[in-house]
Amino acid sequence: MEYLFITPSEMKATTILGGNISPDKFLFSIANVQIITIQRLLGTELYDVILDGAENDTLTGDYLELYTKFVKPITKNQALAEYIKISSFMITNGGAYKHTVDNGELMTNEEIEGLADTYAGIADTYIRRFHKWICNNPLSEYKTYQEEVNASKTLKNRSGWFFGLPSNKVLDRITEGDSDMFDDEDNFYNRY
Repeated sequence: MEYLFITPSEMKATTILGGNISPDKFLFSIANVQIITIQRLLGTELYDVILDGAENDTLTGDYLELYTKFVKPITKNQALAEYIKISSFMITNGGAYKHTVDNGELMTNEEIEGLADTYAGIADTYIRRFHKWICNNPLSEYKTYQEEVNASKTLKNRSGWFFGLPSNKVLDRITEGDSDMFDDEDNFYNRY
């Protein structure tokens, strides 16, 4: 398994996860967020630098700041948001089932979605801050497009917030009265 930016003990100590939850129940959520959210946000080249540096404890300067102030909090909060949505379900040899509680009340789907959205919104906030930070702290490995990862595209998260274009796009080229510019994200990004 790939090195994880956030440990199970950090997840349990700094979130609403109970201490008795087995790490194998949520580790895949952390790994998925690293590949789906963090790698897309940083681009493959910078992601690989951060991954190698974190795993070998060699990050310094702006790379360490990026890791501690953005990568870890985004990973933690988005992984928790993803885990909340599926936490009451289990698939075993006997089939798929939903856990029940002895001395409590199960949350409704609305409550679960609301809680997941809260943590996804926190991750979104860190993503927005990252875009501002990367403009002031340019790293040579950060490129908006490289191979399979296009960091210039807006990350869409579950919270429903829209942060628009990454801060490294030139917005003054947008013309007034262009009513269809937000209809298709791919067409918008390919225009400039």
